[in-house]
Amino acid sequence: MGVSGGEEGSHNGPSLMPGGSFEAFKYIEDILLKVAAQVPDSGPCVTYVGKGGSGNFVKMIHNGIAYGDMQLIAEAYDVLKLVGKLSNEDLHNAFAEWNKGELRSFLIEITADIFGIKDGKGDGYLVHKVLDKTGMKGTCKWTVQQAAELSVAAPTIESSLDARFLSGLKEERVEAAKVFKSAGFGDILEEIIDRQSAWRRIVCLAINSGISTSGMSLSLAYFDTLQKGKITG
Repeated sequence: MGVSGGEEGSHNGPSLMPGGSFEAFKYIEDILLKVAAQVPDSGPCVTYVGKGGSGNFVKMIHNGIAYGDMQLIAEAYDVLKLVGKLSNEDLHNAFAEWNKGELRSFLIEITADIFGIKDGKGDGYLVHKVLDKTGMKGTCKWTVQQAAELSVAAPTIESSLDARFLSGLKEERVEAAKVFKSAGFGDILEEIIDRQSAWRRIVCLAINSGISTSGMSLSLAYFDTLQKGKITG
């Protein structure tokens, strides 16, 4: 059975996604209806999903989508912080405002909150003290594997998985950043460095013209991330 809800769900009931035998589900349906979160307009947040591991499968896809959401939030933060030069207070206000409209969600809410939290054991904000290295539980990888197995494109989720892989290579990124900043690197790397301005112009031109260049764009994202000793601003 898939279970979703996080901290809020532990207090007010989770969203439940039971699967398996329908006959077995009917035996415990009354319990699940009472345990699940209760929504005034639609009732208990529980639905029998289907046979076998269907409930867990739906929860897995749910998590994969959340990974994609978090990747988009992280990229929005990077643009606002590094290009827009927004302060933590500005970022908090921007995300808090977004959470009042169509983007209202748990992820946007906690993102807004984190920008306002000071480091209780030192100076500055806590968000800047968090190590830019993360792991994963596997649900995003399984989602991407299933998408590939079914020949379904899932670019946003796939990009979030790639970002997690690169995030985990903290030590390699630190060393790569040193190499990119030093002189006398290899011929291939020199060629990439010399041609990156044209590479960026082509990608920007394609994007502005509505032309899909996923290979160029994703390769550039990999190049930019790999040479950063610290991913976030």
